[in-house]
Amino acid sequence: MIELAATVPDHHPALLAWTLPPDQQAFTSLPGQLLPKLARQAERFPVTVLEDGRPIGFFLIAWGEHRDKYLAEPDPAALALTSLSIDPACQGRGAGLTAMQAVPGFVQEHFPTARRVVLAVNQRNHTALRLYARAGFVISHTREGPVGPQWVMELPLTPA
Repeated sequence: MIELAATVPDHHPALLAWTLPPDQQAFTSLPGQLLPKLARQAERFPVTVLEDGRPIGFFLIAWGEHRDKYLAEPDPAALALTSLSIDPACQGRGAGLTAMQAVPGFVQEHFPTARRVVLAVNQRNHTALRLYARAGFVISHTREGPVGPQWVMELPLTPA
C-alpha cells in the first residue's frame, strides 16, 4: 500500500540509502541533498512516500519564494511540489503514480487553504511528464529552468 506521510527522522536512513541513475540525476535532487538544508528552510515541508510503511520516495511541498518562481504572479493559495524522487528499486511498479494521485488528499489535510499544486518538469523528462499528466496535472505555461526549458504544470484542488 502506498501512502504519503510527513517526513520524520526514522525515515532518513532509508531516504539516504538510494542514488538515482545518471539519466534522472539532472532532473531532481536526492533526499540526501535536501534533508540537511530543511532545518533552515521554513517554507518547505518534506513528504515521504511509504510502501507498506517503508520509505521509498520523497518530495517537498513548498510555498513562498520556492513556489513563486513557478508562477506568473504570487498566489498564496498555491503550493509547489518539488524534488520528487522514487527509489530506483521501486520504480516501474506504479508507486510514483499512486503517490501523485494521493497528493490532493494529503495537501488538503495538511494545507487546507491550498487551492492548487504547481510543479515544473524539464521538457526532456518525458517519463515525469507522463507521470504527472496521468495524475491529473496539466501544463499551464513554460519557464526556463536550471537545465533547460520546463513545463509548469498545475493540479486544481477541490475545496473540502
